[in-house]
Amino acid sequence: MIFLIYPALLIMISGSVIIAQKLDTNNCTIEEKDEIRIELCAKLEVIGVQGEDVILPCWFNHSKGNTIEDLHLVLYKTDLLPESIIFNSATNFTAVGFKGRIESLGIPGEGNGSVRIRYLKMEDQGMYEFRFEWKKSNGNKDGFSVRKEKEVNLRVDVRPQILNFGRSFVNSGTSWRLFCEAKAKPRPNITWWNPRGLLLNESQVLIEQDDPNKVQIIISTLNITNNEREWRYWCLAQNKHGTAHQRIDFCKKPVHGVSWPIVAWSTSLCLVLLVLAVGLSLYIKNWKRNEGTQDHTVIKNSQESDQSDENMYTAMPNTFSISDDELYENI
Repeated sequence: MIFLIYPALLIMISGSVIIAQKLDTNNCTIEEKDEIRIELCAKLEVIGVQGEDVILPCWFNHSKGNTIEDLHLVLYKTDLLPESIIFNSATNFTAVGFKGRIESLGIPGEGNGSVRIRYLKMEDQGMYEFRFEWKKSNGNKDGFSVRKEKEVNLRVDVRPQILNFGRSFVNSGTSWRLFCEAKAKPRPNITWWNPRGLLLNESQVLIEQDDPNKVQIIISTLNITNNEREWRYWCLAQNKHGTAHQRIDFCKKPVHGVSWPIVAWSTSLCLVLLVLAVGLSLYIKNWKRNEGTQDHTVIKNSQESDQSDENMYTAMPNTFSISDDELYENI
């Protein structure tokens, strides 16, 4: 008899679950019992960006006939082992990894269970279960959670970032290779630009596994020859969250188009002009020195001549002087 009742009970339970699930919408878990309706809605997928803030929306509604007290939110991260509570609005409990980074946006007691997570980390990515708990009018505790398939999937993406950028010789300096390494999530697309427009002859190498849940690292290379006229190149890494770019000024090695006879002639001419300049400088310096010596000699001779004349005129009165007696005698 028990064996016959047990399958019937299973059918009744499974039937009620199916009926309850038919009330669900894409984002809401809904149940009705004894003319009391409970509805818990949350966005199934939320995408945030590493280092930025993200909002996980959630709303709880119930019919007026359901008398509840002390309504509060309990948030679980279900992909942790074991499954852990990361936030409780009633006690303000916050898990260690979310300290100072998670907060309620509304009033959980009024059914607004939306929360903000600040400064997203890659480890924040995963599945989140929203649950509201309360006390009934008889004092018993009760609660209601979103169904397993209605949990929130938080995805943490990464803006493009260029990790490495440079150049190297190929074929003994007759050509060059530029390389650009970037990371992002989802996978970045790398393109090359020069002053004339988009370049297409690049190659890309995937470093990490092509897993949409992981950060992807890409290396792109661009081969150019010395015949290229452009001297500036840009590497652009892009995904839907933004663009990162890096510029390199590329100077080509002057291997082709050099006229060595002209170079030799120009070098010789420069040397001749240098010798002439040095010789002229020495000549002017010696000329000024000789001119200074001659002027000094003329001045010295002139001074000696003046002194001699002065001595002569000074001596003459002594040579031709006569006494007064001799003068009257002669008269």
